[in-house]
Amino acid sequence: MSRKFLPLFAASLALLVGAPLLSGCKGTKVEQISRVIADPTSFQDKDVVVAGRVVRRFDPSQGLLAVSAYQVEDKTGRIWVVSRTGAPSIGSEVGLKGRINRDLNLGSLASQITGVVLNEVERKTR
Repeated sequence: MSRKFLPLFAASLALLVGAPLLSGCKGTKVEQISRVIADPTSFQDKDVVVAGRVVRRFDPSQGLLAVSAYQVEDKTGRIWVVSRTGAPSIGSEVGLKGRINRDLNLGSLASQITGVVLNEVERKTR
């Protein structure tokens, strides 16, 4: 491949790889975590989309209880997310869709998981 076409090839490859990711986000509003926590009733019975970095995990016996949780942080705050598909590793960047749960009780094993919690519906990890 000649050097003249290398930048064109690289740009085409980037567009080809990036297009599916961009089209999946089109029209999706990502909420600030602080806004969700401050007013959870306005998100009740609606899908909520948040994005951030995983900062904590709660995965008892690596999912043996069929439920795990992880805490996601954006620049505005942190929120716990309950998952039935396992928790991503700490430091992972995630985008997720979930439903608000204000009265979650996972028992004494998860006493640190309190307050407004998202029940994971869909997750994308980077």
